[in-house]
Amino acid sequence: MYKIIKQIWNQRRMNGWIFIEVIIAGFFLWTVIDPMYVLMVNSLEDKGYEEEGRYVLNLGAYGSSHGKRDTTITNDMRKEAFYRFVQLIREQPEVKSAYVSLHSSMPNSLSWSGGRFYPDTIALKDERATHAQRYSVLSVKGCDIFQTLGMKDARTGKELTMPKDADNFCYVSELFAQKMFGSTEVIGKEVYDGTYKIGKIGAVFQNVKTRDYNASYPLVIAFDKDFSMHDWAHKNNYIVFRLKEGVDFEKFNERFTKEVAPHMNQGNFYFNCFKPFDETRRELGTRIGVYNKLRLKGSLAAFTLLCIFLGMVGTFWIRCNARRQEIGLMRSMGATEGRVRNQFLTEAGILVTGAFIFSLIMVVNFVVMADGMAQQNVTGKFQFALVSEWLSPGVQFTVVSLITYLALLVIALIGTLIPVRRAVKVLPADALRDE
Repeated sequence: MYKIIKQIWNQRRMNGWIFIEVIIAGFFLWTVIDPMYVLMVNSLEDKGYEEEGRYVLNLGAYGSSHGKRDTTITNDMRKEAFYRFVQLIREQPEVKSAYVSLHSSMPNSLSWSGGRFYPDTIALKDERATHAQRYSVLSVKGCDIFQTLGMKDARTGKELTMPKDADNFCYVSELFAQKMFGSTEVIGKEVYDGTYKIGKIGAVFQNVKTRDYNASYPLVIAFDKDFSMHDWAHKNNYIVFRLKEGVDFEKFNERFTKEVAPHMNQGNFYFNCFKPFDETRRELGTRIGVYNKLRLKGSLAAFTLLCIFLGMVGTFWIRCNARRQEIGLMRSMGATEGRVRNQFLTEAGILVTGAFIFSLIMVVNFVVMADGMAQQNVTGKFQFALVSEWLSPGVQFTVVSLITYLALLVIALIGTLIPVRRAVKVLPADALRDE
């Protein structure tokens, strides 16, 4: 090892440029791998709900200027019509369960509703608040958000079912319970929205990714016994339903459109269509530009890796070819092919390791001074709460650094191994011909 280090020092002019190149490449590669790592961890996180077989009933509403609007219909009449629509959905033989989502209270909705919640009114003065998303569900007999979305109990892992007296309770995610109370053993404890008590906690459910492109966020589910028809035209209230196992959606949609949908053209409402959950997810991704951002990140990552690969392989290739006479001399003195190859690979490994340590200094400065660590939310600056330990700052920095180092090392070894293997095959006399 001492001889190898001495050899690297003797060729410090050539190795110095390689050293600087690896430092720069290491820094830029780290900044590319970091957001890709966050995306990968987020994609592996359990959604906390089931997407297959879930659909959204898209109701249209005639506006005040529409020719088909019946001006004699009051808001109370519209409410009655809407409740009939809910029961109509629930009575379909293909439907297993349904619920009414107020204010876009469903996964991958286009809007977000939430705020600050407290464990008691004293916490208002202490500002001991937990920021969380809120799902507002209309209290309708027979509706069940847990069964519809396939949400599971945090303790048993079994699918939850709404109790009969659900109106008197609220339901919180594991992350909400941990952040507010420091434990998931919180059944019976109260939750306040400012000075207003939402209710006692009836159950703790497994964390839900309310947007597939982000990490989970603290979530509380509360029930509203009534709702206003004023905002219905804004299309932020939905009937979400779940089909039974084995039901063909296309056949159900065809039958429903012919036989049931005509009965929903009342109360200044009209049936529009059904939207599968995966279509809602894609629509959200398109609206907020997630797909474009992911394509851009992927393209930049691929381009950066290609440039670094070509640059480093070319550099180490030139380095080895420039030392062909040295290789011939070593071979003429009895060195085996394996010994020559191992020496050059060891030199490349030492150069990369030393340069990467210096590049980490640049990375640390970038993370601390410029807040360069990629965050859990890929769609904006809003900081979503930490769920996975793989995204804790220490673990994330360590794993990304290790991946970056291994990528640089593999590239350097490939750039060294290929020309060295060719050089050691050359006869010593041919290699020393120009000596």
